[in-house]
This record gives sequence, C-alpha cells and structure tokens, in this order.
Amino acid sequence: MLTDAFMPHAGGSREYYHNIYQALVKLGSSEVTILTKKTPGWQKFDELATSALFRIRRQFRPLRSWKYRELPKGVGSFIHALWHVLRHSPEIVHAGDLYPQGLTAMILKKLLGLPYIVYCHGEEITQTDKYCHQPVVRDRIYQNADAVIANSEFARQNLLRIGVRADRICKITPGVDAKRFRPGPPNIDLLCRYGLEGKTVILTVARLVPRKGHRVALQAFASVCGEFPRTHYLIVGTGPEEMHLRQLVLQLGLQERVTFTGFAQRESLPDLYNLCDLMLLANREEEDGDVEGFGIVFLEANAAGKPVIGGRSGGAGEAVIDGTTGYLVNPENPVEVRNALVRLLSDHSLREGMGATGARRASTEFTWSERARMLADLNREVLARKEQTEAPDCNKCLDAFGKGKG
Repeated sequence: MLTDAFMPHAGGSREYYHNIYQALVKLGSSEVTILTKKTPGWQKFDELATSALFRIRRQFRPLRSWKYRELPKGVGSFIHALWHVLRHSPEIVHAGDLYPQGLTAMILKKLLGLPYIVYCHGEEITQTDKYCHQPVVRDRIYQNADAVIANSEFARQNLLRIGVRADRICKITPGVDAKRFRPGPPNIDLLCRYGLEGKTVILTVARLVPRKGHRVALQAFASVCGEFPRTHYLIVGTGPEEMHLRQLVLQLGLQERVTFTGFAQRESLPDLYNLCDLMLLANREEEDGDVEGFGIVFLEANAAGKPVIGGRSGGAGEAVIDGTTGYLVNPENPVEVRNALVRLLSDHSLREGMGATGARRASTEFTWSERARMLADLNREVLARKEQTEAPDCNKCLDAFGKGKG
C-alpha cells in the first residue's frame, strides 16, 4: 500500500486506510506492508501498530502539494517502492494517493506487470480539473488501474465522468469502530477543563481549513447565542485558518462562548464526542475544487449517539441521512445552518432520537470488517483476471498443433 501520509497524520482518509488494512489482516488471508512517509509521532505509532502481518516502512516527508515544483520529490518514493517490490515480490499494489503513489503504481505495472488498485475520494478529480496537464496524467492512472476504489457515490460519479469503466469501479465507503466510538457519559476532567458543566455543547472536529466551513458555523452559532444562553461551541483541530477564526470569534463577541482545543490525540476523540450534544461541520466545496470526500467524523459522532449537521456538499450525503441521523444544509447559507441548530438545540427528544438512530446505523452498516471483506474480494478478482490474461489459450494451441500435424 503506497500512501503519501499515514497515521498518526491527521485526516479522514488516513483513518480509513489504517482501519481497513488492519481489518484486512485480521481476516487472515493477507499480509500488508504500508510504504509511506515520516510524520510527527510516527515512531511510537509504528511500534504499537506493527505486527507480523502488518508492517509500516517509512522514508522521506509528505509532499506539501501537487504543484510541479514538488514533482522531483516523487523520485525518492518511486525508488523506495521499486526496491521493496523487487525485494519482496508482492502480488498486488494499492495506491492511496493519486500523486506520486498512483503514478508510481502505474509505472510499476508497465515495468513489471504488477497489478494495482488506486483509491479515489473525489477531490482528486475536482481539484485537478482546472489544470491543463494534470487531468491527462490523472485519467491515465485511473484508466490503467486494474480497479479503482471510490469512497463515496460522489467519487464514483466523478470517475465515470472522466471515462473510467463502471466495471472497474468498486465503491467502499469508510467505516467506523462502534466499539471505540459509542455513547457514554462525559469525561468529568474534560468538562472541568473546558468549563462545560451544565452547558449544551456544539462540537466541530476538523482541520481548520476553509472547506470545513468554520466561518459559516461561527456566524450561525452567533445568531443563536441569545436564544440559547447556555450553549457553548467547542472547536477541535488545528490548521492555517486558526488565526482568522480566532479573529472572527472576537469580532462576533463570542470569546466566552467558543473554545479552541487545539490538536486532539486520536485516543481522546471518543471522549470529545461524548462531551457534546450535537456535532456541526458545515463542509463546503472551494473554488479550487477542494471538497469533503465523505466525512468520517459524521459516522464517529453518530456512533457516539450524537446527531449531526453537515454541508450538502461532496460525499456528506452518504454519511448523513437528512432528517434521520442529522441534517444536511446549504453550507454557504448561515441562516440555513442556524435553522438546523435551532431545531436540534430546542428539542432534546429530537437530539436523542436522531443520535440513537445514527448509532444503530453506524454499528450495523459501517463495520470495518465488512469493508475489509469487500477489499479482499476485490484483490482476488483482480488477481484472477491477471491469471486469466497470462494463461495460454489451450484450445488455440491444440488447434494450431492439429493443423501443423495435418
């Protein structure tokens, strides 16, 4: 499995890869090696995650972007992958990122005949659409893949739009660990730390980047503060938008009603969800095509028994059942976000009902074990096709032999 970044690097796709490959190994039919980059905290994480059948090998640092000046850094990743393939002879390669991992996988197939599967989260297509040359390379990577895994219907539709064959696309949505994320009492230490005793808590767990919609969420929250004076907004995460968001909090006069917690360790996330009464993420699509491919945080919050509010954008429509496990809103419209907040904040029974429905759905429809079985089946299908392609046609050989003998 080739990926530019892996746990403990933050991000929904990284959680996706970690969980699905750990679950794949538990099925007992696969050995997995993750070839990835070094990220803060990797030594401790790898020590705990590594087993006889699940290995992590790291070299270099993740790319900062997909810009052309970053391309030379992909050479090191290619050499690392080629060396590993030649030494260990894997049966199949998976690419978690389009560049440079997908390109590496495509070249390995051309050089060595090694089949590859590449993932698509949707934003890889929307973000590269505006460029002149990147879509050409992108489309070749997807179209030459033995299979493409779409993490949502949004991703699948984008793959079809650029000409990927439907029979080569397999949709495997993210899952959630319902044993880890489950309803429970709030952590008293965290309640005291953030001064949340007796408060109704709105929570956002996300990187502080524009597409997560924090600005609109803050504007909507400001508009309900007078009506719900015991409500507090907890923002978990870090990112380049933090300074601007803190300034917006001051402009809106919310400094006593909003808390930025900073980066949260992966182990603390279940407790954070159990602090809140509802989870809000007004995710949106940016002009550069950056969009929420799915939104694992919606499943995590639901699994903890919390209703959610999400943006009607990207793949969030599969993570949230509008009106059942939460609400989908226009992420560009603070009034629509406000109305959803009012409905949930004013009705405790509605919050509990949506949260309970979301918890049942998360625990039954989004198990990692089922997704791992789908991945194992896809591996077998790809390898079977490869064997059929490489096997000689015995009937043709016999016909030729008979004609030669005659």
